Amino acid sequence: VGLELSWAAGPDAVRRIAACGPVFVDAKLYDIPTTVERASANIARLGAEMFNVLNARSDERSAFVHLFTNRWLWVAIGASVLLQVVVVYAPFLQRAFGTVSLSPRDWVSCAAVSSSVLWLREISKLITRWAR
Repeated sequence: VGLELSWAAGPDAVRRIAACGPVFVDAKLYDIPTTVERASANIARLGAEMFNVLNARSDERSAFVHLFTNRWLWVAIGASVLLQVVVVYAPFLQRAFGTVSLSPRDWVSCAAVSSSVLWLREISKLITRWAR
């Protein structure tokens, strides 16, 4: 039984499995790099969706034009970021979602990857405007 299953399902699940035969609980934390990678990938994917929301406001204008005019958009983005942070750092949610705490370096990497959708679309919009 792996660490994630034993944490997510708890000792009762391990006991139920053990009732069927011998069980080894591998809790040596060797899978933490994989868990960090998965958590980072999910954060980056969700972050890309938030950056894409900024791009979706216009197919021609820069996302930076009138950036702060929609207060509710920023409330939604802030709430999404806050919920992501809670899922990554709250122990009971770490167990539920199979995440581990991310380092500041992990967060910077996630932001860089996530924001690429914004920068690439901005370049595309700029080229389209120049071509006119």
